[in-house]
Amino acid sequence: MLSPMKPSSLATFDLEWVVALAKEAGAIGRRYYRHTTAERKADHTVVTAADRLIENFLATEIHRRYAADGILGEESSNSQRQADCQWILDPIDGTSMFAAGLPIWCVSIGYMVENELRAGVVYLPVVDDCFAADLTGPATCNGQPISVAPPAIIDEESMIISSADIHRDWESSFVGKIRGMGSCAAHGCYVARGSAIGALNTKTALWDIAGVLPILERAGGGITLFDGSPLPISAMLDGSKAPQPIIMASAPYAQIIRQALRPKQNPAA
Repeated sequence: MLSPMKPSSLATFDLEWVVALAKEAGAIGRRYYRHTTAERKADHTVVTAADRLIENFLATEIHRRYAADGILGEESSNSQRQADCQWILDPIDGTSMFAAGLPIWCVSIGYMVENELRAGVVYLPVVDDCFAADLTGPATCNGQPISVAPPAIIDEESMIISSADIHRDWESSFVGKIRGMGSCAAHGCYVARGSAIGALNTKTALWDIAGVLPILERAGGGITLFDGSPLPISAMLDGSKAPQPIIMASAPYAQIIRQALRPKQNPAA
């Protein structure tokens, strides 16, 4: 168990401690990985025992150290929603992949100050990649600075990462590759690292992007709604989904994605 510390003051984020916390949470997930069964929640999404155990671990340790802060988690944690500082938790982003025994799933921890996501950590336990952004400084992967893909001519090797439902609801004129890997937070991290020019995600909740948004912004990218308008983060604090699909990319590549991917009809958020 991580050692408790005094309660936080406004905008107190100990990156080293949060990275260690995410890695401890990832170790819990690894113990259940390929040794668990999935069940369906009321909204028909997948959950496992590991999701609940990890979220409880994260919420307990964060409250132990930052007792004055609020906590919002995907599975159950919801405390002190009016606090100036809040922690937004996704214990396993990519639960379907986790339950299927596939490696792209992650622990996501976002830190919000006065309704602005300011810092985050996303840890992929199976591949042992840790993406992070402190309150200041660069986005990093395993401690090394990262940045989004630089401007380049789009060709057949260019890549967009997408939600798994893109084949049902979208038409594409993109000349490159479109891949789905099963984890919104991981998708955003791969964009931040420059592995893909951007990502499209549907049915997005705040915990899906809270950890990765600061990482993307420090890496030179960002997250917007599909039409280019800002994310309504405050409105999503009650668990509501984003009102449109989201794009994770730098501004020039976001525009390319809008032009290349078109919904067959009004897309589900």
